[in-house]
Amino acid sequence: LADAETLRPAWSNLLERAERNELTQSPDWLLTWWRTFGGSQGRQLRLGVFHDGNRLVGLAPLLRRRHWYRTWLPFRRLEFLASGERPEDGIYSNHLGVIAERGYEDQVTSRFVEGVCKGAFGSWDEIVLPMMAEDTGQPERLVEAFHAAGYSAEAKVVTGAPYIPLPATWKAYLDGLTSSGKRNMERALKAFDKWSDHTTELECISTAAELEKGKAILTSLHRQRWSAADQTGVFCSPLFVGFHDEMMRTLVERGELELLILRPRSEPVAVIYSMVWAGKVHAYQTGRRTDVPSNVKPGVVVFGLAISRAIEQGRREFDLLADEAFYKSQ
Repeated sequence: LADAETLRPAWSNLLERAERNELTQSPDWLLTWWRTFGGSQGRQLRLGVFHDGNRLVGLAPLLRRRHWYRTWLPFRRLEFLASGERPEDGIYSNHLGVIAERGYEDQVTSRFVEGVCKGAFGSWDEIVLPMMAEDTGQPERLVEAFHAAGYSAEAKVVTGAPYIPLPATWKAYLDGLTSSGKRNMERALKAFDKWSDHTTELECISTAAELEKGKAILTSLHRQRWSAADQTGVFCSPLFVGFHDEMMRTLVERGELELLILRPRSEPVAVIYSMVWAGKVHAYQTGRRTDVPSNVKPGVVVFGLAISRAIEQGRREFDLLADEAFYKSQ
């Protein structure tokens, strides 16, 4: 970890030169994840570092651990850093991958696969590289490189990650929806405003002084939403909470954290925990009250207002992240 920490400046600079600059590939995200989860399940940190002369042009953030099949069959596994947590603790980091400077993708992929096959990352029985973005072309490059090295490999789509390319105005966003989608959004906003007696406010918590208050609201509303479905939700996991406590502190110091709280009559009824990175909003976690009239849709309204806010601030994309839950398509 100490060696990995020394890479921070060059690592961050490499991300800015890569095809995708993703928060979940940053040293802040990945090394925070390692400090939280690295001590469990026999994990060993494995970072592949690729240089052209003195310039860092690639980085493969991996770990090595033992994965048990059927509780008795152990496989030595290489996998991406920030993946493979137990489901009850899952961070489910999106958009993972081998980082490469633009124009170096093929060379870094080739050297990465060469290193893996020669044992540079340690001995292994299987390699699992989840949550890559399909439209980067990286999954196909990796499959082709492993095939060329004589190994069996496949790329499999496991879920979708809905996102919204943001237009210049809210009107343009509404006009881009289906007729029923536009009608449903406008109806939800109007019904909510009427129910709130026109007191609707969207509070943004984005400073360290407000952070504890915001986290308490997020945790409470998230648990309400899941308890209505007889489930506990992720905020019952100490590892999940520990990771996000540290990430929130880091992000809020940089102005990259947004906790958006929907307040009618000054009372919180819905919340979105978002991160802003490279002009993109990542809508990560939500919560909402369930004891409201059936025609009042706090979840739809808080998302609508969050999208409108992102457009006003000139963001380029609103990323709903994986999975393909129905409310995201709504």
